[in-house]
Amino acid sequence: MVVTDLDTSGELALADYRVIKPFNNNVVLASEGKTGAEVVLVGKGIGFGARRGARVDEARIEKVFYFFDRDQFDRYEEVISRIDGRVIGVAEEVIAMACREFKIPLNEHIHVALADHINFTLERLSGGIEIKNPFLDEIKVLYPEDYELACRAAELIKERFGVELPDGEKGFIAMHIHSARSNQEVSRPVKYASMINRMIEIIEEGLGLKIEKNGINYARLLVHLRFTLERMDKDIPIKNPLLSSIKKEFRESYRIAKRLGDFIAERMDKKVPEDELGYLALHIQRIRFALTGE
Repeated sequence: MVVTDLDTSGELALADYRVIKPFNNNVVLASEGKTGAEVVLVGKGIGFGARRGARVDEARIEKVFYFFDRDQFDRYEEVISRIDGRVIGVAEEVIAMACREFKIPLNEHIHVALADHINFTLERLSGGIEIKNPFLDEIKVLYPEDYELACRAAELIKERFGVELPDGEKGFIAMHIHSARSNQEVSRPVKYASMINRMIEIIEEGLGLKIEKNGINYARLLVHLRFTLERMDKDIPIKNPLLSSIKKEFRESYRIAKRLGDFIAERMDKKVPEDELGYLALHIQRIRFALTGE
C-alpha cells in the first residue's frame, strides 16, 4: 500500500479519480483514470453526494491509498461487499488518522482487518456481548501511542454510530494499529502481551507480592520484559558483565528469573541465555527493593 498525502503540495491533483463507491461523506473507493487502479480516497466532504462514475474533486483529497497486493485488494472487495459502507468509511478515517500521526504508511492488511474488527465489535455490542481484553493493562503501557490513537478512533465511532466502546475494545483496536505500523501480524504483539501478563504473575508468585499496575515500577518492568522477548525473537545476544555478582547477591531474584526463562523457552522454543536471565534478575530485584526496601 502506498499512501499519498495531498494536504500540502497538491502536485498529484492532476490525477483523474472516478468514484466507484462512496463509503461516507469523507471516504470513497475510486479508480485512477490513467491506470484504472483502485484507490481509497480520504478527505473532508469528498464523498458527500458522490455518485458512481463522477469525478472526484481533487481539492478535497487529503489521503490516497493505493493497493499493490492483489490478494489484499481481493479481500478488501469481499469485506466491502458484506459490511455497511459507513463502517468501511470510519475504518479508513482511522487509518488516515494513524498515517498522519505516525508519518509512515501502514501495512495494507489493516484496511481489511480494522474494518472487519470494527464491524464485529459493533455487532457484538449491539447484542450486549462484550469480550474481556485480558491484556489491556499491558497494551496501555507497551503501546501507549497506539492506545491513545485507538481512543480517538473510539470517539469517532461514537460520533458516527452512537456506540461507546469499552476500554478493552480500544485495546484491541490499538493492537491492529500497532501491528500495521510495525509490519507484524496482529498475533505478534498479542503474543507478547499474553506472555508478559503471565511473566508478571510468575514474578508476583515468586516475590509473594502484588505489583501495582498503575505504578511506574510496573511500567518499567513491562518495557524491560518486552525488550527481552524482542531480543529472544530476533536472536539478538546480550552480554551481562555483572552476571556472576547478580547470581551471588540476588539469588532469590535469579531463581525467579530462571522460572521466567523456563516459561519463555516453553512458549518460544528457545533457551534463554544466562546473561539474559541475569538482567531479568536485576529487574526483579529492583521491583523487590521498590516494594519492600530489601
